[in-house]
Amino acid sequence: MAKKSEVQIEGLGELLRDFNKLPKDAAKELRTSSKVIANKYMVPAWKDAALTYAGPWGQDLAESVRAGSDRLPKIMIGGNRKVARGGATANMLRYPADKGNRGRAGGRVPPAFGSGSNWIQYARTYKGDAIEEWGKAVDRAIGRWAL
Repeated sequence: MAKKSEVQIEGLGELLRDFNKLPKDAAKELRTSSKVIANKYMVPAWKDAALTYAGPWGQDLAESVRAGSDRLPKIMIGGNRKVARGGATANMLRYPADKGNRGRAGGRVPPAFGSGSNWIQYARTYKGDAIEEWGKAVDRAIGRWAL
């Protein structure tokens, strides 16, 4: 599955490299904070967008949204477990439900998806709050472990 970033933070690469110089407990603390942030802001926003805008596939997509463990808040959507009556997995539904026949699969998308619902665009309501809280978590971790 391809990784995708929703925001660009100047100096992020250097910051994460600097975290590697701190004790492992610092990275563990940041991972814990990031997962809390993802569960607090990101997971509800993505579930709500799926339920509200992804049409008949919304429930299956919403149930597949979960927080991941990383130094940055992250979510994962999908999975390889069959969730739809026809045997489709949430991974198979995620992109066609959003882009339909307008996406990279084009004509290979089943007609039921039509031109998609653009549900993904409605999920990104959390950015400001999540970034602000993550910045505070970084400050706490650095303050505690950098001496």
